[in-house]
Amino acid sequence: MANKSWEIIVAGLLLLLVAIFITSKSEENESNYEREEAVATQKATSSESNSRSKPVSNSQAVTVINVEELAEVKNLKEIEELRSLEGLEKLKDLAALIPAEAKQEIMNELNAALSELEDDSFTIDINIDDKLVFLKKEYSTTPGEWGNISPGVYAYTEEYDLSDIKDVSVQLSTGSVILIGSDNTKATLTVKASGEIAAKELLKEMVSVSGLKNGRKAEFRIHNDKSGNSNIQLQTTLTLPSTIDLVSFTDAGHIEATNFKGEVEFKTSGGHITLKELYGDITAFTQGGHIKISDSEGEASLKSLGGHLTAENFSGDLELRTSGGNIRGKKLSGGTNAFSSGGNIILQFNSVTGEIQARNGAGQIELTLPYNINANITANGTKVDLASDFVFTGNRKKNQVIGKLGKGGDEIIAKTGYGSVQIRKNE
Repeated sequence: MANKSWEIIVAGLLLLLVAIFITSKSEENESNYEREEAVATQKATSSESNSRSKPVSNSQAVTVINVEELAEVKNLKEIEELRSLEGLEKLKDLAALIPAEAKQEIMNELNAALSELEDDSFTIDINIDDKLVFLKKEYSTTPGEWGNISPGVYAYTEEYDLSDIKDVSVQLSTGSVILIGSDNTKATLTVKASGEIAAKELLKEMVSVSGLKNGRKAEFRIHNDKSGNSNIQLQTTLTLPSTIDLVSFTDAGHIEATNFKGEVEFKTSGGHITLKELYGDITAFTQGGHIKISDSEGEASLKSLGGHLTAENFSGDLELRTSGGNIRGKKLSGGTNAFSSGGNIILQFNSVTGEIQARNGAGQIELTLPYNINANITANGTKVDLASDFVFTGNRKKNQVIGKLGKGGDEIIAKTGYGSVQIRKNE
C-alpha cells in the first residue's frame, strides 16, 4: 500500500476533527470577536515595540485552538466508536460539518482511501483521553517467502525444529539482530527489510536467508549480496531455545540478547551490544560500540575498543575492558576486573566474593563497597579518599592507601595514573 493512503486518512481525520471543533465554537467565537481583536491588537503593538525588525499585521483576528479541548466536543463521541474499516464510513457523515469549498476534496480523499483499503484488515482506534489516533493494518506473510508487512517494509519468516540442537551460530553480513530465548524447542526467524526496495521480488536476488542443521549444530545466515551498491536496512529477530549454546556475529549492526542459560558469545564490528537475563558463560566484544549487561548471572567478559561498558544487577565474576570509554557497575555481587585506558570507573557492590581490580590510565575511580566488608586494599592515585567510617588498619597517605578493611580478605586494587580514587561505604 502506498504511503499516500495513510497520509490521506490521517489528514482527513485531523481536518474533520478541526472542522467539528470550529463549527461547535463558531457562535462563541463570533460573540467574543471584538474582545479577541482588541487583545490581538494589544499583543501586536507590544510585539512591534519589542521587535521593530518584524512588522505585525492586524488585518485579521488570530484564533488559537487548544487541541485538548477537542475531547470535550460532543460530536467526537461518534468518532470514538470507530474500530474498523466499516466504521471509517462514519467519517463521511461528519463531513457535512465542513464548509462546502473543502467538503468535496475531503470526501474524494476518503472515498479513495476506502476503495484501496476495502480488501485489507484495517482498524482505527481513537483514544480521546490521550488525544491519540491509532491506525493499524494486519498483514499476513507466507513462510519462506518475502512479503509486504507495511508501506516500504518487507519481511521473511521461517520456522525450524531445534529439538535435537545444542549449538547455534548466527551470522549477519549487515544489519542488527535481536535474539530471544524461549522454552519452545522451535526457532522462529524473522528478517525485516526496508529502504530502497522497488519490489519484493528483488529481495530474493539481494538478500539471502538460510538455516542449516548439521548433527547437533545449526547455523543461520543473513547476507546482503549487494550491500556495496544498495541502501537496504535489515533487522533480524530470532527466537531460540533458551538452553542452547549460542554464537552470534554481525559486521556492523547492533546485537540484543535476552533469556539464555547456555554459553553465549557475541561480536560486532561497530554496533552496540545489549544483554539481559543471561545465565552462564558470557562473552561480548565490539570494536566501537557500547556494551550493557543487566539482570544476569555467571561469568562474563565484556570488551570494547572504544565504547562504554555498563553492568547492572550482575552476580558472578565480571571482566570489563575498554580502550577509551567509561565503566559503570551497579548492584554487583562477586569479583570484578575493570580496565579503561582513559575513562572513569565507577563500581558499586552489594557483596564481594572475589578479587576486585579497577585500573585506568587517567580518570576517576570510585568504589562503593559493603559496610561490613573484610578485604585487603591497595589504592593509588593523585588523590585517594577512603571513607572514615570503614574499619581500617594500615597506612594512609594523600595519594596512597594500603591496609585492611575489617579483618582483611580478598584483594581490592584501585590504581589510576592520573586521577582521584574514592572508596565509599554502601549502607
